[in-house]
Amino acid sequence: MPGFLDIDGVSKSFGGLKALDGCSFSVAPNRATCLVGPNGAGKTTLFDVITGLLRPTSGQVVFEGQPITRLDRREIVKRGIARTFQNLRIFDELTVVDNVIVCLADETGNNPATAILRPYFSNAVVRRKTEQAMDLLKIVGLDHKAGDLASQISFGQQKLLCVARVLATDSELLLLDEPTSGLSAKALDTMVEMIDRLRSLGKTLLVVEHNTQIVRRISDDVVFMHQGRVLACGDPDTVLADRKLIEIYFGGALGETAA
Repeated sequence: MPGFLDIDGVSKSFGGLKALDGCSFSVAPNRATCLVGPNGAGKTTLFDVITGLLRPTSGQVVFEGQPITRLDRREIVKRGIARTFQNLRIFDELTVVDNVIVCLADETGNNPATAILRPYFSNAVVRRKTEQAMDLLKIVGLDHKAGDLASQISFGQQKLLCVARVLATDSELLLLDEPTSGLSAKALDTMVEMIDRLRSLGKTLLVVEHNTQIVRRISDDVVFMHQGRVLACGDPDTVLADRKLIEIYFGGALGETAA
């Protein structure tokens, strides 16, 4: 039975290097699926293929029953898939609220001529978009930082800003690339709570995560990758208890954060 997102035999080669090798798995709707595996397993490359940053060498990505493999990045976002990045990619020189506004799915008033020919309409659009962005900042707990430059808030808050930005696209499927990496213990708990909130909002999540304790807390399903291949899929308790996978990734010390 087709899933919400289906990865069907996806491979990606860079010259003689095969970064992805026949990956196949499905993501069910309204669930959180964690991609785990050692560094270099191909997790971020797979994110790049799903979101149109890379074209697969073979195989296809199917979203809600429709192939999206050949679509460009903008069209994939319009279809309902958005992602965060490990290196954040926020606009440091913009305020927190403006970082969210530029990602809003509503493109009304984006034509520069509108501001010149219909200024009152343009001002109304700006007010409405600001309200929408503020609502999203409230969801992630950053409304009190709305007027601050993005460069001036903490790293943990910048990660929450990235979540607000993907919410602004109104996408159904959110791909979060290492959302808890580099966070303090307090910020990490905040992010876990945020991920739970996203699930309560009906979002489907695909998350790259290294900390197995966090994986157990946030995931309904786990996909284990190694050397570009999918080695196992299943519930967290089953996958994270597999001794062969522990030897590959966890070094026999289940529960520790992988390097």
